[in-house]
Amino acid sequence: MTFYLDESGHSGDIVNSGDGFDFKGQPYFVLAAVGVSDESAVVTRIEELRALHRISPGELKSKSLMAKPKFVLEVIDYLESIGAPLFVELVDKRYFICVHITSFQLLPSCMGFPEGAPMAFLRNAVADLLNAEAPDQVLDAFVHACLEPSEAHLLQSLSLLQDLGVRLLDIPGKKDIARGVVMMVEDARNEYLELKEQDPDAFLQFLPPPDHNKRSKRVWMLPNLTSFANIYARLNLYFRRNLQGVHIVHDQQLELEDILHLGKATVEAQKDQSQVPYTPHSDFIFEEMATFTFAQSHEGIGLQIADVVAGAVMRYFRDSQSATVNPDLAKAVERLISTSDARTGYGVNQVVASQDVRYA
Repeated sequence: MTFYLDESGHSGDIVNSGDGFDFKGQPYFVLAAVGVSDESAVVTRIEELRALHRISPGELKSKSLMAKPKFVLEVIDYLESIGAPLFVELVDKRYFICVHITSFQLLPSCMGFPEGAPMAFLRNAVADLLNAEAPDQVLDAFVHACLEPSEAHLLQSLSLLQDLGVRLLDIPGKKDIARGVVMMVEDARNEYLELKEQDPDAFLQFLPPPDHNKRSKRVWMLPNLTSFANIYARLNLYFRRNLQGVHIVHDQQLELEDILHLGKATVEAQKDQSQVPYTPHSDFIFEEMATFTFAQSHEGIGLQIADVVAGAVMRYFRDSQSATVNPDLAKAVERLISTSDARTGYGVNQVVASQDVRYA
């Protein structure tokens, strides 16, 4: 089986946050994977739907189908009717920054916290708190520390996090988690001061490592990379680690191809590490590897329908924030959400604050 991957809502790495963390009008990133085993049958049915909905010939693009939500609904209905495996990663970009603040500054791996369900629960609770309560100044300080790594910028970021925790101590319902944040900052600061005695660049252990695109430009916190890695691990769960004969074709990403190839190799090698991240809805222990290539979307229907699915999910979540969602679009995406199965990895994985998780 071949899985075709395409994205929607791309605005670069997360440090390109726009004004007031609006991410240039694209607050969500979506990566969709569609499994196809009989491409000729898919082409035939999609052409029938195009004729029915009077969609002109040429490449299917999600942006051009905004006025055709019924077509999008019927495409997704068809994919589900033939049992085409669908894997979607939805990322709230602001929440994504809060997750990184939690994982690299408040609960950094250099402090040896054990992986498991309790730590995952704690990280989620802290990220939820930051997403709900942290002012832009806190996120700005973290992003600035990424762009210009230094001891001064790390300590400034930690100080603002501590100030936030102190401010929330008197708010009903937040006292315990706020006290926890204050303690986390104190522990992280003390850990850094100890580490820097042996390593003058120890501040880098409290910041996400940058990747480098083909122009050797540093990029941070790529939702593209983490989304791709998790879909790959979800495929590994879905196929019970039997990935022989599985092919992954990603829409061409000229600047990020090397990063994604390296990301694939990195997750495949995690089985040799002492601690594997706790991910109950995906499997990062790879016994077999899928093949991985890039292609242009006009070359086949697989990438085009992946683009249709990704765009539909992105618009549904974006529009639900500030506008009325088209009923057909809502029906299509909520059907995907309702058929999601955490036991197999199938469906929509929502990387959003707990209060923002959508249920069908």
